[in-house]
Amino acid sequence: MDADRFIKLSRAGEGITIEYKTCTEQISESLYETVCSFLNHSGGQILVGVCNNGKIIGVNPEKAETLKANIITSIKNPELFLPCPYITPRIIDIEGKSVIYLDIPCGQYVYRYKGRYWDRNGDADIDITDQPELMLTVFERKNPHLFEDRIVNGMTMAHLDHDTFQFCRNILAVTKPGHAWLQLNDEGVLIHTRLAKRDAGTGELKLKYAALLLFGSDDAIADFIPRYRFEAMFHMCTYAQYNDARQFPNRYDDRRTMRSNLIKIYNELTQFTERWLPDKFYLPTGTTQRVDLRLELFREIIANLCVHTDYSAGYACFYHVFKDRVITKNPTRLLPEIPEGRLTLQQLSNYTKNPLLVRVFHELSWVEDMGSGTRNILRYAPLYYPDYKVEINSGSQFLFSITYANVSQENGENVPRNEGMSQENGENVPRNEGMSQENASGFNDDDFSISLTDTTRHTKTSIKRHKRQQGIIGLIRQNPVITIEEMAERLDANERTIKRDIEELKAVIEHVGPTKGGTWRIIKK
Repeated sequence: MDADRFIKLSRAGEGITIEYKTCTEQISESLYETVCSFLNHSGGQILVGVCNNGKIIGVNPEKAETLKANIITSIKNPELFLPCPYITPRIIDIEGKSVIYLDIPCGQYVYRYKGRYWDRNGDADIDITDQPELMLTVFERKNPHLFEDRIVNGMTMAHLDHDTFQFCRNILAVTKPGHAWLQLNDEGVLIHTRLAKRDAGTGELKLKYAALLLFGSDDAIADFIPRYRFEAMFHMCTYAQYNDARQFPNRYDDRRTMRSNLIKIYNELTQFTERWLPDKFYLPTGTTQRVDLRLELFREIIANLCVHTDYSAGYACFYHVFKDRVITKNPTRLLPEIPEGRLTLQQLSNYTKNPLLVRVFHELSWVEDMGSGTRNILRYAPLYYPDYKVEINSGSQFLFSITYANVSQENGENVPRNEGMSQENGENVPRNEGMSQENASGFNDDDFSISLTDTTRHTKTSIKRHKRQQGIIGLIRQNPVITIEEMAERLDANERTIKRDIEELKAVIEHVGPTKGGTWRIIKK
C-alpha cells in the first residue's frame, strides 16, 4: 500500500469493503467491530485517520506507533477476539500526515469480538448475535463444504422423480445418441454424476442435496428444503416505472411460483421467456436455418440462475421480466474470489459455485464450458438489441440485469413485443388485473426490493433511507402488530428516524386502531 493508493481509497467512499475511522488520539471500539465484520463477511480495508467524508486528517504522529501496537495487541487478545486473526497494520505518511492502513482478509472461520458476532451490511457493521437467521447465514458462508455436496439424511430413491430422469434421457437420445446415461438406471446416473455415493461400510446409497435439487419430487423438495422456490414475474411496465413510488404500478401482471426440481424449473422459465419476451428474426450468414435469439440469449441467464444459487440460504430466486429489461435475483455464496459490488461479465466467467449442478446442466447442453456462457451473452445480446446493457451487483443477493429494448418512459411504449400473444394458442392474453390488484396491496418484501443501487446517482443517506423503508414494509408484512420500538431495534435505527420513514410511507402503509395495540396495514392509494 502506497500513498497514492491510500488517497484513491479515501475518495472512493465507504462501502461494503471500505471503512474510514478518525481515531486521532486513540483506537475506538467501532474499529474492532469493523474488523470483526470484515472477517465474517468478505474482507475489507480500514483507513485510520480519515473522516467519514473521506477527508484525510491523520492521527497524532507522536502516537501513531502506539496506536498501531494497540491494534496488534487487541486483535491477538483471545479475551477480545476469538479466534484471533492475523493482521498487520501499516503506518503511511501522506503529505506530512500519519495514517494507518489495515487490510482485513475474508476470515476462514466465524469470528466474534467481546462475545458478539458482527457482519457487514452495506457500509454498516451489524451486531447479529441475537438474530438467529443472520447468524446461520454467516456460519453457512464459512462452511467449507458446499451445500450441494452434503448428504440428505433420510432421503432415498423413492424421494426422486423418475419422470425427470426419463426426460433427461429423451433429450440425450436426440442430442447425444451414444451418451452413457442411456444405458444407466436412475441410481447409476446419480453415481456417475457424483450426486450419490455408497457407504463404504454398509453399502447404503447416500444421496446429496444436488440430487434432490436436480431430480427431487415436489413432495420431497417441500419436505427437505421447504423454503426453496422460484418466482417468475412479468410486469406490464418499465423497470423505472416499477421503482417510481409516484406511479406505484401494479406489482405484476403474470406470476408463476415454482417449487419443482431444477430440471423442471429450467423448462418453466424458458416457457415463461417465450411467452413474454419478443421473438426477433435472425438468420445466420451462410445458412437457411433461423436462430431463436431470445432463447440463445436467455437460456444462458436462466441456467446461471439455476446452477449458481446458494440454496443453503433458503431464500427465493426471482426472474423479473419488464418491458425493457430482465432482472434475476438470487442468494449467493460470498467468496474472496468474487468481489462484492458492481461487476462485469468477464469477472464471473471463470468460477463455478455449484460444480455438481453445473455438471448435469453441461451434460444436457444447457451450460457449456467455463466462460462460454459469458461469451454467448456477449455474442447474442447485441444481435437481440444493439444498445443492450448488462448490470451486475454481487452481494449476499446476486442481481443480474440486461436491458433488451428501448422504451419511452413517458408512455411506456417500446419496440413491438409479442403483442400479448399466448404461445400456446395464439390468442390475446389479457392483463391479469385481478392478480395485479391483489398483489398491489399484498406484495412481499422480496418483490419490493430488486433495485440495482446506483451510488453515482443517489446519496449515501438516500440509499440507506430507501433500504430502511423497504425493511419497514417487510417487517409489517411479517408482523402487522409490530411496534415502532421493535422496528427501530430490528433495523438498527432510532425511533424518531422510524417515525419519519413511516410518515414518508403514508401512501403505502397505515396504522389502524389505537396507538398502542393497533395494527399496520399495507394499502394502495
